Amino acid sequence: MNFLILPVLIDLLSDQGITDNQLLKNTGLDEFDLSNLPILNGQQADEICSRAIKLSGDPLLGIKLGLRLDMVSLGILGYAAMTSATVGDVLKLLVRFKQALLPSVRIDLVKDGGSVQLRSAAAQLPQALERFYKDALYTGLVTNLDTLTDNHVATPILELDYGEPEDWALYQSIFGSNIKFNSSRCGLTFDAESLVVPISTSDPLAQVIFQRECNRILANDNHAGMVSERVKQALLSSRSEFPTSAAVAQQMHMSESTMQRRLAKEGTRFQELLDQVRYRLALEYLQGTQLPVSEIALLLGFSNPANFRRSFKRWSATTPAQMRQPNIS
Repeated sequence: MNFLILPVLIDLLSDQGITDNQLLKNTGLDEFDLSNLPILNGQQADEICSRAIKLSGDPLLGIKLGLRLDMVSLGILGYAAMTSATVGDVLKLLVRFKQALLPSVRIDLVKDGGSVQLRSAAAQLPQALERFYKDALYTGLVTNLDTLTDNHVATPILELDYGEPEDWALYQSIFGSNIKFNSSRCGLTFDAESLVVPISTSDPLAQVIFQRECNRILANDNHAGMVSERVKQALLSSRSEFPTSAAVAQQMHMSESTMQRRLAKEGTRFQELLDQVRYRLALEYLQGTQLPVSEIALLLGFSNPANFRRSFKRWSATTPAQMRQPNIS
C-alpha cells in the first residue's frame, strides 16, 4: 500500500494556496505523476509531512487532515473498515495495516480493565511532526467511527502528551470534553460497550475479500523493498532462537553493514525491529496460551522473567499479568 494520506494532504494544502510542486520540491517525487506515486518509506513520508507543516504554518493541520480522511479516500483499507463487524474489529484492522497510514508511528491496542486504549508513539520524530500524525490519527478515527456506527459509539477519552493549544475549540468540537492534555501517555480509550457496537455497513463476505486484498498489497509492498518489513518477517518466522543481525542479512543476500545502512534510511535499527517482533509474539503467548510468564520469557530469548517483565513494561506501559485478559470480542 502506498502512503494513503498523501492525496488528501495535497488537496488540503491546495485549499491553503500551497501547490503540490511546493510540497514535493527536492523530495525526489516532484517528477512523478501524483496518481501513480511509487511506494514511499517512512522517511520519505516524514519528509513530505514535515514540509507540509512548515509550508502551512498551521498548528491545526493534523486535525484538519483527520477530518478529511474518510473511508473512501483510504481505498481498499477504507472498504475493509467499512465492512468490518464491530468497532473492535476496525481498531484491530487499523493496527494491522498502520504501515499504509502512518509508517513512522507505533500504534498498539492496550487493554485496561474492561476498556481498550489505542496508543500511538513516535518519540524519534520532531515534536511538531509527531503531534501532526497523532492529531490526524485520532481525529480521523473518531469522525469515521461516528459515521460507521450512526453516532452510536460513546466519545472515547483522548489523552495527549502535549499541552492545551491556545485555540482548542476544534479539538472540543470533535472530542467533546473528554480530553486530557499533558498526559503521560497518548491514546484513545474506548469502553467495553463501544467495542462491540456494530458497523452499519458491515458485510462479512466483502470483508473477507477486502482483507485478503489488503494482505496481498501489503505483501507486495514488503517485497518491493521495505527492508525493515523483510527483517521482521525473518524474525517472526523463527518464532524463537532469533537470528543475529548478521544471519538475517545473509538470508536477505546482503552484507550486515548494507542492511544496517538501509534500515537507518527507513528510520529504524535491527534491535528496534527485534523488540517489535518480541512484543508481537509476547501478546500472542499471553493472550492465546496458558504458558507461565517464565516460559514465555525463555521463548522470547530472555535470560530470566524479570528482564522480560521490564521489557514488556517498556513496550506496552503495562505488565504481562495485566495484559493476560480475555481477547477483545
